[in-house]
Amino acid sequence: MEVHHHSHKPKNWKEYITEFLMLFCAVFAGFLAESYLEYRTERHKEHDYLVSLVSDLKIDSADITIKAANMQMFFDKLIDFSNLVYKDDWMEKYADSAYILSEQALCLEITLQYADGTIDQLKNAGGFRLIKNQVITQKIKEYIKAQSRMKNQELGVNNIQETYSNLRNNLIYNKVFTYKGDVSKGYFEVGLQNGKLDSIKAKTGSKFLSNNQKDFVILANNATHYASVTYVYKEMAEAQKQKAVELIHLIEEEIN
Repeated sequence: MEVHHHSHKPKNWKEYITEFLMLFCAVFAGFLAESYLEYRTERHKEHDYLVSLVSDLKIDSADITIKAANMQMFFDKLIDFSNLVYKDDWMEKYADSAYILSEQALCLEITLQYADGTIDQLKNAGGFRLIKNQVITQKIKEYIKAQSRMKNQELGVNNIQETYSNLRNNLIYNKVFTYKGDVSKGYFEVGLQNGKLDSIKAKTGSKFLSNNQKDFVILANNATHYASVTYVYKEMAEAQKQKAVELIHLIEEEIN
């Protein structure tokens, strides 16, 4: 049997170039598609981060609004108590007020609660690289830096509170108070049990654990210091709220 061999015409250089260009275009198109998909994925992540951050910032702002008002009341009550100690015959005339003012300050919640879940993700998961608007990135970093300063100030407030409480507990009877208030606002109204201080005086000769004016002056000095440190904390908190409001505005302009 005779076998016939088919002959193939050799390709010319134009055909090789055509095939190369087709292959190149296919690979390049795949690269573009993959790059676009990655770009869209990162933009979705960026959007999700920013939406989540706005939610956190609004929570921070609401908390600061409540706590800053409490801080102002806290400041006023401690200053009023400090002034009271210097009045004539105050242990007899103003004992009730001294008890209530010194206790009310401790019944005001002033510690800020930070909604920093999104910020932690941005820092720990490398999320900052996804945010294209560098103004927003810079504002977020400024917000984080200010928050760190506030936490340091908060430590100072807590340390002074411990000293104040210890001094105060050596001078007054604690089982004389009544309380009512709104837990959601971190505020409790303080009152005194009817006739309780008079009963204590009848038994002990005094409404206080000490009649030494110097002891109360030391407490008043500490209360004034406590008030001033808290006032600085309040000013820092209100400045932080302004940063949050500005950042919310920037982000909402970016994502809407």
